[in-house]
Amino acid sequence: MRLQPCILSVLACVAFVGHAATTRAAELVIGDPAIYPAAQNAFPFSTLPAYYGYQSTRYQQVYAASAFNGPIDIRELVFYATSNAQAPILDGTMEVFLSVTDRGVNEISHRPFDDNLGTNTQWFSTLRGGYLLASSELVIGGVPFHFDPRQGNLLLDLRVNGASPGQSGPFFAALSGAGAAPVPFSRWHDFGTGYDNQGLVTGFRGSVAEPGTLVLLGIGLAGLALARRRLMA
Repeated sequence: MRLQPCILSVLACVAFVGHAATTRAAELVIGDPAIYPAAQNAFPFSTLPAYYGYQSTRYQQVYAASAFNGPIDIRELVFYATSNAQAPILDGTMEVFLSVTDRGVNEISHRPFDDNLGTNTQWFSTLRGGYLLASSELVIGGVPFHFDPRQGNLLLDLRVNGASPGQSGPFFAALSGAGAAPVPFSRWHDFGTGYDNQGLVTGFRGSVAEPGTLVLLGIGLAGLALARRRLMA
């Protein structure tokens, strides 16, 4: 019974720390949006796949875990228009999925798309095209996805349906490892040519937990566990 006040105190501490735990906004850009005119790509948000006569397609891009500073709750994906930005985004429906994958950069190409997905694949957003960009950025907001780079690489999976042929939309900043240092991502799609060591420059906006509050919360939980063991002894 003498330990009861201790347990209550620890519980109060944990509750307080959990309530006080804060997050801060985070933004990470993998690649350089200013790379244009060195490299740019139209797909999957523009002329392709309709250029090849397809109304649907699938596009994947894998990002190396080493490109991330730590865990992040991804709330927005950003792609950077470089030219023809006055044209509308490809009309059609684009479903966006995110997952953690054990595939590495330059390891997703020429495989069945589903084989690249991780077990925690999550629907992130559905983008309906046919509209003009309000700025030089294509921002896709969605259901927050918690990505911990300690668990593997990040996989972006886009599934395009209902595209109209003949449309030419914006081009976006891209990177290619041809003749340069390898880039921290690679793409895979079911149209055209050129896959490995290339991809769209991508921004990730979200939130990360403040390290200090995580430490305090851990101390509180450790104290609770110790008090419980003493009570049971």
